[in-house]
Amino acid sequence: MNLLAVDTSTTSCSVALFKGDRLLAEEVYTAGKTHSRHLLSIIHRILNGCRCEPKDIGGMAVTRGPGTFTGLRIGISTVKGFAAATQAQVVGVSSLTALAFPFSLMECTVVAMIDARRGEVYHAQYRGGWGTPEPATPVALGAPEAVAATLPEDAILIGSGALLYRDVFEARCSRIRFADATQHVIRAASVGMLARARFNRQDVDPLDALIPEYIRKSDAQIQRTGNY
Repeated sequence: MNLLAVDTSTTSCSVALFKGDRLLAEEVYTAGKTHSRHLLSIIHRILNGCRCEPKDIGGMAVTRGPGTFTGLRIGISTVKGFAAATQAQVVGVSSLTALAFPFSLMECTVVAMIDARRGEVYHAQYRGGWGTPEPATPVALGAPEAVAATLPEDAILIGSGALLYRDVFEARCSRIRFADATQHVIRAASVGMLARARFNRQDVDPLDALIPEYIRKSDAQIQRTGNY
């Protein structure tokens, strides 16, 4: 099966194409411009470069959150529109799990963090060593000082939230490690690898059930209720 994977959950944007177990192509864009300006062009380039037609795509994967509200909406709506037109099956993947995926063979605790703005981060802890990140804590939203108090001594921190508040986490524990500079971006290849396991189990998401997992209330909800 040809699988197209997409991530637009943060300021970076990534698209990957798989043929069965093989990664054919991947493009990662980190310039930070609005994803709506270049996501479709990236998809078009990858499909053309691999001589693959939209009708040849049997499955699609997309990060569903947490992340930026606009980015999540762009990625999910693009994938849903593509899938509706091609009858491709879809799978939604956690942004934090995709971020932790490259460390899934390491026997340590990986803490994935995404900058949530307003002085907070989305975060979750994962146990490695099995080839797939195993959640050790639920996805949560919190201030970096509060998150720092929960970190294991041997943790590896990864993601935009870890980079932004690095001083806070290093002050908490000098033994805490950080991922390499190139590893703090979510890769669509990781999204696709996580989705493949679900496709193999025939565990797919109904198209109308594929919605963003924001964690935080939207600005409109906050304005209506007057609180977070």
